[in-house]
Amino acid sequence: MAKALVFGLVAMGLVAVLANCSKGGPTTTPEQAAADRAKSLEAYDFPIGSTDIDQGAAVFEEFCEGCHPGGDEGDGPKIAGIAESASQVRFQVRSGGDDMPAFDSSKISDEDLEALVAYTVTLGVVDPSL
Repeated sequence: MAKALVFGLVAMGLVAVLANCSKGGPTTTPEQAAADRAKSLEAYDFPIGSTDIDQGAAVFEEFCEGCHPGGDEGDGPKIAGIAESASQVRFQVRSGGDDMPAFDSSKISDEDLEALVAYTVTLGVVDPSL
């Protein structure tokens, strides 16, 4: 009888644990994730706010060069010549992704981010017509 009681309690505990695992919160579909990303990109969709290539080069040297040396592949992927929109680059810098860390405005100021975006035009990372 005691074995049956212990077995019953263990079984109930296991059911409770498994039931809670399935309640991990709402899941995001790929379509919802794409819509959320597009919505986030809209917040970064505005003209490049700097022409200070030298300042942008200094920001790149400090924060990007280690993983994207000269825009080429290093610890991070090659970014030179990818021709992204300025909003995509802003979003990537602020949000990070994969192994790339996010750089909020306490790390890269908004002014420095705009200079960085201006500099990345010279590497072909940003296509200003997009």
